[in-house]
Amino acid sequence: MALKAGFYLGGLALTATLYPNAQAQNTSGVFGPMVNEGERGWEYRATYDADSEELNQRIHYQQAINGDLRWRVLAQVRETADSDYDPDYIRGELVWQITPDKQTYQSGFRFEARYRFEDRPGDVTVHWINQWKPVDDWTLRFILGATQQIGNDPADGLLIQTRTGAYTSLDSGLRLGLEAYSQYGSTSDWLSTDEQEHQIGPYAIWPLTDEWSLFTGALFGATEATPDNELRLRLTRYF
Repeated sequence: MALKAGFYLGGLALTATLYPNAQAQNTSGVFGPMVNEGERGWEYRATYDADSEELNQRIHYQQAINGDLRWRVLAQVRETADSDYDPDYIRGELVWQITPDKQTYQSGFRFEARYRFEDRPGDVTVHWINQWKPVDDWTLRFILGATQQIGNDPADGLLIQTRTGAYTSLDSGLRLGLEAYSQYGSTSDWLSTDEQEHQIGPYAIWPLTDEWSLFTGALFGATEATPDNELRLRLTRYF
């Protein structure tokens, strides 16, 4: 139950300037639209970039409002030349499940508002979340995200991203899956393929107890603009 509720992520320099997520360790997830009434919990995440030898860390708390809505607040720190724990951003989120619980296809939206430190632009994002169960033991997810930067020196247009994932759960409770993340640029500055960020990699979610789960995974870059190798860990506690 805790596992199901808890897991539903020159030219390069210009790209990093316009799109602050570029070249940053990916602590995101391929989340689902399902909301379970009464759920609440917290999660610690860490992502290590093997090339830069830098670590990003975040923690969040979330709680369902009812069977359709769930809020979350989170904070992230990053490793920089000045500090191992340099404040990166804080964010608020709201997930809205729009489909009935019992049907095979599920859909919803996640609304986000983020404040970045060090005079970097903040943003607001809307994710359209889609989930299918084509066979009993497999779940597929596709997420389309659009971000509008606000504040100091924002990018023009809407930043577009997608997330995709597939997973299966074994009888032991272990979940095995594959996930992919893509950033394409903006509606006013669509990037060429080699400038886009595309990451893909496997993961496993280990049920430690009824309340605790451990996520381990890796992401590998598919383009020149993407970090080559990232190691990912999450520790989740649901009540």
